[in-house]
Amino acid sequence: MANRNQGEMSRAEQVRARRQQKRKKQPSAPLGSSVTRKPKARNVTVPRRANTPTPVVTRKKHATYVPIKKKVAEFQLPALPRLQLGWRLFSGAVFLFALTVVISFSSLGTFRISTINLKGAQRLSPEVVLAQLDLVDKSIITIEPDVVKDKVEASLPGIKNAQVSIKLPAKVTIQVEEREPIILWEQEGSSQWIDAEGVLFPVFGEEDVPQRVVAVGDPPSAPTVPHQEIDVEMGEISPLMENVIPRTTPEFVAAVLSITKFMPEGSQLQYDSQFGLGWQDPNGWLVYFGQETANIDTKLIEYQEILTVLNQQNITPALISLEFIHAPYYRMEQ
Repeated sequence: MANRNQGEMSRAEQVRARRQQKRKKQPSAPLGSSVTRKPKARNVTVPRRANTPTPVVTRKKHATYVPIKKKVAEFQLPALPRLQLGWRLFSGAVFLFALTVVISFSSLGTFRISTINLKGAQRLSPEVVLAQLDLVDKSIITIEPDVVKDKVEASLPGIKNAQVSIKLPAKVTIQVEEREPIILWEQEGSSQWIDAEGVLFPVFGEEDVPQRVVAVGDPPSAPTVPHQEIDVEMGEISPLMENVIPRTTPEFVAAVLSITKFMPEGSQLQYDSQFGLGWQDPNGWLVYFGQETANIDTKLIEYQEILTVLNQQNITPALISLEFIHAPYYRMEQ
């Protein structure tokens, strides 16, 4: 080993010599400065995972299928309805709520009608109106004012006009306008009133009627007036006759009032469906002038001439008729 040449160095000694030479060549760092070393790159081992495919979930109209890891297996979820909230569902809920409220109200005794507040009536009483309308113990929720109004005017001819209003919990108010009677019509033991429009209606209470008529037979009827009514269910228009309430013509009413001006004192106005209007003369006979009084002045002149001739002949008639102005006659017995 000692005889080995100095030029022959081992591999380790050669490496050390090269390192010392590099250190000598690098300038020395000034005082106060810091020498930073670059961090060595580290190799981080990242584990790899096997790529597993994401299971595909398929949905049909009424079921959902979810595959599992095994290729040959899958399970089915129960079908759930899809709720679609919209205005129809909202309106249906409001309708059901309102219906529930109406049914609840109608079953409560607080909303049952027991009395009627009647205004404007001078002769009619609330009891009479209640008996005609049959509103007692009915729920206020089921009352329609327009229907009650029509029923009041149809069932009570003495009412010319009616207005109906309702108020919770169970208040019904009927404002009425009564007809004013101007003729008391007595026929076959019964009495009725007639107003200026010719409407016949029952006698209620007391009223000072200007004219009384003792009748044999009904007064001349007013012509029926057809009107149209729409059938909502069938969608058809059907004609109805507007003559439910008995009435006579306004011209006949005017004739009754006009003939009273020519009646002798102590006479009673009469009506016969065959001979028309007239009176019972104080001397005992009946005189008739027909249904109309348009020519009452001429007929009265003829009547006086007939009486003069009968007195000259000492004839006391039972009936004198001037219904036909050109053909008057008298009878010795009725």
